[in-house]
Amino acid sequence: MLDRRKFLKSTGALAALSMVPFSGKASELKLSNDEANPVILPKKLKKGDTIGLITPSAPITKEQLNETVKKLEKLGFKTYYKDSVLSEYGYFAGKDQERADELMSMFTNKEVDGILSVRGGYGAIRILDMLDYEAIKQNPKVFMGFSDITAFLNAIYSKTGLVTFHGPLGISTYTDFSWVVFKSVAMEPKSRYLYPYFREPDEAENPEFDLYTINSGKATGNLIGGNISVLDSMTGTEFEPDFADKIVILEEVEEKTYKVDKMLVHLLQATNLKDAAGIAFGTFKDCNINDEPKLTLKQAIEDLFKPLDMPIIYGLPFGHILFNITIPLGIRAQLNANKNTLKLLDFAVG
Repeated sequence: MLDRRKFLKSTGALAALSMVPFSGKASELKLSNDEANPVILPKKLKKGDTIGLITPSAPITKEQLNETVKKLEKLGFKTYYKDSVLSEYGYFAGKDQERADELMSMFTNKEVDGILSVRGGYGAIRILDMLDYEAIKQNPKVFMGFSDITAFLNAIYSKTGLVTFHGPLGISTYTDFSWVVFKSVAMEPKSRYLYPYFREPDEAENPEFDLYTINSGKATGNLIGGNISVLDSMTGTEFEPDFADKIVILEEVEEKTYKVDKMLVHLLQATNLKDAAGIAFGTFKDCNINDEPKLTLKQAIEDLFKPLDMPIIYGLPFGHILFNITIPLGIRAQLNANKNTLKLLDFAVG
């Protein structure tokens, strides 16, 4: 159900955004990531389009599927899904091949305009090598999710150049804030888009929701990243993301502080995360959890990242939170750690 919050009427943040109209074609907007792997823009979505629903990780209930359909229809979309969307195999939404086939069928189905993962969970890492990346490249579509879907977002972008979208799942709560940002990124594209900021009203005293600078400065680069536990599981595989010269987004949920610390240390030591252009941490909900003796989440992150020579901020509204913005991976962005802002510098759809 849509969350009609009064804050949108009172804030001037959205109205102040740069909103340059766009009427170009996708074929005219291939951005140069590098000569061997140009960035491919999916076609922008519009009301009336068909969204293919998939469960490539953990299983869902019939009620969760119905609620997802209801929400999307209220937003003006049609939905399509296969019987396999409700499959169960232990803690997976079906066996590996079944989940891989379901995902691929949504890319190759010409009647499907965009693809949305209903939920995350666990399972994406098991089927990355079962996907047909050439077929995905030939059938570019908006593909969105977060959490465990981080694996698909980064693998697809890395293997094909297709821009993918770190944003709400089917089971997410679609607040007005999240919906307006999604439209501004995937439906009504802007040549420049400064992300608005809104702190969740029930989290005023929660330090996990603080927005602050770790290292000042500005940086520009293509966006990449997502959930740190998933990125950690991709380390050492052929799907390990290349963080060099990128603006890296990172988020986590419901992990004790020492476990967050351990995963971040591994990413810093085992990947080229230290070579990033800049880092934007999201909201690490329920991660400021400590046994004695205590070290706060903020202290742990600053200890690890403050020595790095790059702009770094914490607390942008993305991740496992209510007001979750949509971030296109593969698009150039500017991180301004002096003002704690993130701005898209290119269209995310064509």
